[in-house]
Amino acid sequence: MCRIAGIINSRDSLSEVHQQVKAMCDSMQHGGPDDQGIYLADQDPVCLGNRRLAILDLSSSGHQPMISHKEDLIITYNGEVYNYRQLRTELINFGYIFKTQTDTEVILYAYQHWGEKAFEKLDGIFAFCIFDKRQQCIYLVRDQNGIKPLYFHFDRETLTFSSEVKAFKYAGPTQEDENWRIYYLAFGHIPEPYTTLKNVYSLGKGCFLKYHIRNGSHSVHSYHEFESSAQIYDEHYAIQLIREQLGSSIKQQMVSDVAIGVLFSGGLDSSIITILANQHNGKQLSSISANFNEIDFSEQKQRNSLLQKIDIQKIEHLITYRDFVRNFESVLADMDQPTNDGINTWFVCKTAKEQGIKVVLSGLGADELFGGYPSFDRIHKIQNLSWLSKSAIRSMRFSNNTKFKRLYYLSLNSPIGEYLCLRGVYSPDVIAELLDIDMKTVIDCLEEIPLHPSIQKTSNETRASWFEFNMYMQNQLLKDTDFMSMSHGVEVRVPFLDRNFVNLVLSISNEIKFSYEQKKKLLVEAYKEDLPVETWKRSKMGFTFPFQEWMRKNNDITDPSRYNNKRAKSLIQNFTANKLHWSSALALYRIYHAS
Repeated sequence: MCRIAGIINSRDSLSEVHQQVKAMCDSMQHGGPDDQGIYLADQDPVCLGNRRLAILDLSSSGHQPMISHKEDLIITYNGEVYNYRQLRTELINFGYIFKTQTDTEVILYAYQHWGEKAFEKLDGIFAFCIFDKRQQCIYLVRDQNGIKPLYFHFDRETLTFSSEVKAFKYAGPTQEDENWRIYYLAFGHIPEPYTTLKNVYSLGKGCFLKYHIRNGSHSVHSYHEFESSAQIYDEHYAIQLIREQLGSSIKQQMVSDVAIGVLFSGGLDSSIITILANQHNGKQLSSISANFNEIDFSEQKQRNSLLQKIDIQKIEHLITYRDFVRNFESVLADMDQPTNDGINTWFVCKTAKEQGIKVVLSGLGADELFGGYPSFDRIHKIQNLSWLSKSAIRSMRFSNNTKFKRLYYLSLNSPIGEYLCLRGVYSPDVIAELLDIDMKTVIDCLEEIPLHPSIQKTSNETRASWFEFNMYMQNQLLKDTDFMSMSHGVEVRVPFLDRNFVNLVLSISNEIKFSYEQKKKLLVEAYKEDLPVETWKRSKMGFTFPFQEWMRKNNDITDPSRYNNKRAKSLIQNFTANKLHWSSALALYRIYHAS
């Protein structure tokens, strides 16, 4: 796991470009503390950089950027390819000779052998750049689920790329995207492909960008797309396949030359990951959990009921209000993009690092696939409102109820409106007031966000799952998890998002996958015999922190004088009176703190 950056076809001198790429990489040292490297081509305008977090083959032979035997292919790579051993064996049978035990070298020769078709063969979490001297082209490639980030920018014919948005400022002058505040106040994050910087975009998941050095032309291609197609209707058969495939996924993701832990909240998803990882771990596994003095947020009792059943090293860290205050500004600084989530991940990954653990497994993805969120119920209510006229829906903006105000989003000429009705932070009229702009600007901005056409084929729970999987998880959870964990040099792996497991779940019919009576019913049925009753017969919490109480105590957030906007002052006063959710207050703090 690493951080990568590069500049191609720059109009600056080679020495300047070298310094720029080095500065970009140095700014991301937290995500690659073990090694660093710069490749500067002799005769081509190509400079690639890497900061390495060593997970496989800890020796210096894993140094990056890595160059092929013939010196005609160069790669800088961030991620893990879980099936690299199988691919390595295939390539050895084709006559390839390997000098290292790294997955980096496997990607290099997989591309040499299969070309662009190699990308689909990779099973893992990755983002990389390959410089092909033979074709005089550059490839930027991102994994099928978009778990690892990759951003790019074009200035005329100059291509710049990086693992983090903040690094672009070291490559030259940058401009702020004037719409980022609208996105953030609506979503609680910046939705892909946008960022806080103008013309700096996120490469789509399952996509590669091909750039021709000689003429500066480029194109983006999709090499993988997940599709829902009901093929499995027998519940017992589905459960059997779930157990087989998730077990296989976790076994594959336990490959590491460093210690592995599990982010263990005590909930269903992390409990399943914990028991399965413990079965496949050759050494003692570590579970990493957070505790609080606030009893309503402590899940220690639920965790202990499972931990008593298995042999595991229990790591629990007490996080207090004092810890929160002391680290709050550091947490915000480590956010690559503004977000209302990820603070919990920052703290538990900090604990992992302090315990010498570089790799952790997470239960992220199960809620989106199996229907663990309230949106799977609410989507029916939203779709039942389709008979209302747009004027009636728009009148909801005058309501004093936040949930009713969000109904305004249903009048948007885009499915984005449905998602924001389900998960939006502020309604368009409030955003307009907070930013001192007209409401049409807000609506036009939101309606222009591109969506994959596959959303048109969905309805009911499939639609809710699409929103949660492709928007909430993609734009918020995965992005936040990556930069919050990598700020401590910790790699997070997500077994529920193994591509084979995702394909399996998407092939199971909704009738047996979703249930009104039991959230994540199919997952519960698959593992209820392995888990304590209190683990699966309870409402969802996850790594929930007492943020409402802690932020209301924080004068920096609650002081109305910090906010030079009448509506913002009023909303912060509502928060102080416990009439506004902490995430909405944090969004205001970020907007006016950044101004």
